[in-house]
Amino acid sequence: MAATLALTWVILFSACHVFGQSLDSMPFENNGVCSKMICNTLEKLNELKNCMVVVGNLQVSLLEKAKRDDFEGISFNLREVTGYVVFYRVIGLESIGQLFPNLTRIRGAQLLNDYSLIVYDMPNLKEIGLYSLLRIDRGGIIVWAAPQACYLNTINWKIIAPRSRHVLGSSDVKMQCVSTCRCTSDVETNYCWNYKKCQRYVEGPEADKCSEQCLGCKKTNGNSCSVCRNYTYKGRCLSKCPNNTLLLSMNKYCLDKEECSHLKGWPWNNTCVFDCPLGYVVSNISNNISCRLCPKCHKTCNSLVIQATSAIQAAQRCVYINGSLTVHIRAIPEAMDELRTYLGQIEEVSDFIVIYGSLVITSLEFLSSLRYIGGRNLKDNKYSLVVDGMVNLQSLFTPNVTNNLKIGRGALNFSRNPVLCINHIEQLNRLFPVKPDNSDLLHSNGYSGGCKYASVGLQIRVVNESSALVMFTPMEEPDVHYTILYIRLPIGSHKMFVPETCSDSEWHAINVPIHFGKNGLVELTSLRPASTYALCIESYDAPRKYLARSTIFNFTTPVGKPEPPFISELVANSSTLVVLRWVDHKVYRPHITRYEIDLTIIDINLKNVGIRNHCKDDNIPEIDYFRHAVVMRPPSDYDRSCESMCGVLSTVTAGALVEDYLDFCSDEDSDCNIDEEKAPTNTTLGRFVRTMFLNISGPQNDFQIGGLAPYRDYRFRLRACVGDICSRSARSVVRTLYSDYADVPKLTYANANDDGEISVKWKPPDFVNGIVLSYSVQVLIPKITETDDIEFSPNVWCVAAEKFNLVVKYIVTKKYYVRVCSSSLAQSNACGEWKTVIAVTEYTQNWWFAVLFGLLLFITSIAVCVYCKKRDNTDQVPLIDMTPTYNMTDTEPPFMLSDLVPLSVFVDHNNYTM
Repeated sequence: MAATLALTWVILFSACHVFGQSLDSMPFENNGVCSKMICNTLEKLNELKNCMVVVGNLQVSLLEKAKRDDFEGISFNLREVTGYVVFYRVIGLESIGQLFPNLTRIRGAQLLNDYSLIVYDMPNLKEIGLYSLLRIDRGGIIVWAAPQACYLNTINWKIIAPRSRHVLGSSDVKMQCVSTCRCTSDVETNYCWNYKKCQRYVEGPEADKCSEQCLGCKKTNGNSCSVCRNYTYKGRCLSKCPNNTLLLSMNKYCLDKEECSHLKGWPWNNTCVFDCPLGYVVSNISNNISCRLCPKCHKTCNSLVIQATSAIQAAQRCVYINGSLTVHIRAIPEAMDELRTYLGQIEEVSDFIVIYGSLVITSLEFLSSLRYIGGRNLKDNKYSLVVDGMVNLQSLFTPNVTNNLKIGRGALNFSRNPVLCINHIEQLNRLFPVKPDNSDLLHSNGYSGGCKYASVGLQIRVVNESSALVMFTPMEEPDVHYTILYIRLPIGSHKMFVPETCSDSEWHAINVPIHFGKNGLVELTSLRPASTYALCIESYDAPRKYLARSTIFNFTTPVGKPEPPFISELVANSSTLVVLRWVDHKVYRPHITRYEIDLTIIDINLKNVGIRNHCKDDNIPEIDYFRHAVVMRPPSDYDRSCESMCGVLSTVTAGALVEDYLDFCSDEDSDCNIDEEKAPTNTTLGRFVRTMFLNISGPQNDFQIGGLAPYRDYRFRLRACVGDICSRSARSVVRTLYSDYADVPKLTYANANDDGEISVKWKPPDFVNGIVLSYSVQVLIPKITETDDIEFSPNVWCVAAEKFNLVVKYIVTKKYYVRVCSSSLAQSNACGEWKTVIAVTEYTQNWWFAVLFGLLLFITSIAVCVYCKKRDNTDQVPLIDMTPTYNMTDTEPPFMLSDLVPLSVFVDHNNYTM
């Protein structure tokens, strides 16, 4: 409660202080860039209507007479705030997201205490609702005294504001907050702002697929950015600022001079600034504002008490402190960086310095410019430097400070600093005119650290990717015990690790038995390949009870055979296309040069298919969509994978859900340790891929393979390679989607006689969804009369997949409609078009033979005539007498085929024999 009351007074004091100032800046409508906004009336709030970014802080406070209806229909297009955002005593407001549905980024360049989003004393607030918020660059979140607020714990605030503190007050209406998020089946990603809006993400498949220049975008247009990831100029996202523009460094906006001036800034060093940097002062010559160099200009501050990030930042320009400096930072993430940035210019402290109880401070190097501690007034009338209760403090000032530091008066007091070696204190103690008592220094400093140096001639020889030899020469004392300490360093870490350093991993310790006069030799086994280790030797002299430590050495194991990549997505994107996505093992990722992918179609066991009578039992198995997508979450030692929300993959395949990873090479899997089959060559199955081998350069995380057969299972194998050495295969199987255009057989022949016998022949489909299980011949007779309302269902005859012809007996009629259908693994009734078949009687068949014989005779006569005419050009006697007796014209033959058979039969016959 004390902390809550303190925060209340800080907010009230801050609010009252700024409310006393006049707000003389209006939104710059051309660019949407506005100065800091303090909205304590509805009229002030409406001034945000043209703002896309607020340069400074946004405070919406003390709207105590507002009502719920006052906020109906009010919404602003604000995207970004460079400072902090405060909502304090806004009566009637139920959702902050209602006002700012597009707020994407809070940069936290200025903080209120340690927070950049403060929601306090909001009696009617029911939700935060900032569903577009993706990132808070600096500072934490506090939501307090909002008794009706729901959905406070359904947001993953660590994703939005990592490395910051989040204080969320409990709701008084828990029974009304029973609605749960329904964004994904995975509890680790199931976060939402309310029952309608799921949390959005910057990275991973949950994130919208945006342009590289965007931090957030429209779901329907990846180029329409919410805010820019890099630089912004007149609403456009760029990789750098255009020429003749000024950089607004706090949010990388590119401004014209007029825009900078409108924000009460001025140009300096191609930037738009509002204050001159340290060593410069404002220069105003003929209304031309700039910064001029002033080396002897400095800022004198009164006594400073540094307990929060905002207090650190307030000391930014302090060079001389007329008073004391007190630092008490407990658990503020990244506090050391903040201290270096904002306290690094302090040169003199007139009274004393006290640094105590600060868990995150490991060194006093942040006071890099300190030259003088005056001791005008002393702590407890005795000390000018007090360092107490610093459990992680390992070193003091930099050598540059220690060698030049002057002390006016007083002594130092170091106590309860367990890993600070006494020699560091003794080196500093020489600078103080008053020497401390033994009680000020002894027994409570350095008792947990290795503060003596052990000279043991340490040598390390790396044997292979999993072992190394450690050799050293023991000291002459026979009663000394030796311990080898080593730790695997985090990937990409450049920090110095010592055994007292807090880390996620513990140091391994090996006790080394030493025979006096002989060198020590220890083999380290079970090391990780492609890893960097820190190693040292500690010696303990039991009779004299002191601990010494050698220099810490680093060594790196070779890469060797890499671990396989992890297949995070294997998804059928269509009937012929599969998308493969993977993540690399973190250890091997920097070393991978290429990947090998091979795939093989899985043969269908026709014997098993033939056992079943597919004509008798024609129920096609329901399509299992899970077979079309493999989506897995990798172990922690792999890179972050693409995990989807709501079971919808990045390739939009329905039905697939993200599952926890499976160790596909467990000890019980004998197939993992045998030699793998060689990669196949490229072969085809008709026009589709049967087997394929691909060699692709790295680094890469996805690949798509086309030309696959529809609705077939393919086995994929993926290997990561370092040069010529490749990992074992990561394996998975996926089935391509079915094709709507597959499985249709081709009718090649259909004939019927006047006995009702219908003969049908067909060709198998050009391509099939898996395999054909059976064929069916369907025959339909037309209506008896044109006015008849009776519709007949087709009669169906089913045959096995090996047959391609059928003769059936049906109702005797003059005309039939016939088609052939097939059943495959994916669909049960893929049919060709209906064809008309006219029943042919025996008499009609004789006429047909006569007609065909006459046509053959006619064609033969013409051929003979042409041949004879070529042999004798002088013979002008026509072989056929073309006299008017025949009464012929150029367009009318001597007889028509329609005179012999109905025209419809001829036409239909040509149709079905094409």
